[in-house]
Amino acid sequence: MVRTAGRPPNPTVIDGATMMAVRRALLDIARALKLPRRRYPVSRRSRQLVLQPPPLDLAVLAIKAAQALELVAAEHVQRARDLDGVSWAQVGEAFGVSTQSAHSRFYRGS
Repeated sequence: MVRTAGRPPNPTVIDGATMMAVRRALLDIARALKLPRRRYPVSRRSRQLVLQPPPLDLAVLAIKAAQALELVAAEHVQRARDLDGVSWAQVGEAFGVSTQSAHSRFYRGS
């Protein structure tokens, strides 16, 4: 794998199963946080309605969840380093970035 500096580029294609799981998880988080819900069409062309939080609320929640997942990823990188002896070079390789970029992105001082 060729390493590049910084974060990997934003993916343009994510597999359908992952997208479906993420959408379900986002709705589960919204439910757990008791966000208010309204009736919305299932799709643009559908007359069937579904009860869910307003789309803008879901968009904001998705960004907050992404930020939280970045912290969770850093925790798991640290656990991999502590428990499995993973090096920063291995972390960089896994994420497709340089060793220095991996350290910069995931290091959380003790």
